[in-house]
Amino acid sequence: MGRLFSVAQSSRGVNPHKRANSFPWAKIMKRKNYEQRKQHFVPACYLKAWLDPSAPKTSKNTPYVWLFDRKGENPKAKSPEKIFRESDMYTLTTPDGGHDLHLEHGLGTVESNFTKVRTSKFNFRRPLTDEDWLWACLFAATAHIRTASSRNHFLSQMEEVKAMFEKAAGPDWGGRTVEEELPPHPARSNVYIPRPGDFDNLKETTTKTLLGSAEEVILPALLGMHKTVLCTSDPLGFVTTDAPSTWCDPTAYRRHPFERAVGLHNPAIEITLPISPEQCLLFTHRPVGPLYSEVSTVWVDAFNHRHAAYAPTTVVARSKETRALWFQVGEPPADSWEALHPDPEERHRWTSPDCPPELRDILSK
Repeated sequence: MGRLFSVAQSSRGVNPHKRANSFPWAKIMKRKNYEQRKQHFVPACYLKAWLDPSAPKTSKNTPYVWLFDRKGENPKAKSPEKIFRESDMYTLTTPDGGHDLHLEHGLGTVESNFTKVRTSKFNFRRPLTDEDWLWACLFAATAHIRTASSRNHFLSQMEEVKAMFEKAAGPDWGGRTVEEELPPHPARSNVYIPRPGDFDNLKETTTKTLLGSAEEVILPALLGMHKTVLCTSDPLGFVTTDAPSTWCDPTAYRRHPFERAVGLHNPAIEITLPISPEQCLLFTHRPVGPLYSEVSTVWVDAFNHRHAAYAPTTVVARSKETRALWFQVGEPPADSWEALHPDPEERHRWTSPDCPPELRDILSK
């Protein structure tokens, strides 16, 4: 990996417990390493923008945000430090069995620089430098891919690949050389051939793969897109979720459900990242307005509805007060695919518009 995970290299390959035990303050260092291994998949520094401003300001009071389920129910006041975290989510295992924290440290660098940009530029509606945009886009890229829901989705796919390959290859595939059994083919260099060990420790492999794609695939795309900061004075403001970056194609409802996947090159894609209750960063392939664009409560409600709908489990707000329409489940629009094709059997008979005519009859049977 490149720029993002080249930081904190001193932690690579070091067993922190062995190092800590060599000092008289071993207990203190063990505590620090333990805290570093309780890792947030939604950064606490990011969530602090949603601290309830009406909370009592006392030395005994812990600042908190408000959490809701996807239906807008079961409100809970929680400290950002205590939510959206897992033990060793980004910790890798070194050859000697130690704990490699360089991914966590790299993400910490991204979070720190994004917070500086938010505090010094976004909050004052100032223009950003190229370096500012690098950190803002890198934060948005990792915010989309580093979450527990993204990890679990990708991990489940890899588990399926593992099961299918092991079933096809047989129980002794670990002792065989797969390469020698395959006939020569000019495109073989572009084909992934699983080998023994590829499926070991899938959790760590998945984490590295996802974070690598954030830097190498998503970041360049975001840097090349139009960027608009939606600003509001609405008292409730924008909400965020346990997956803060939302990818949405607002035209997808017109297509068959099998064709609704959202990719970075979808012409109509809208990528949103709430920066704070007052601002939401919008990435598009077409210009929307000036860098800082004031929006009405109607826009705020529309994006909050979208973010709640796409949330894996949890919506975050700065107030216990919400609006019911954020969590409403509406009927399909009149021009949606479902409304125009009420016969449920059509979903099973569907073939892509790009499907060759000679295959249509075969696939529709």
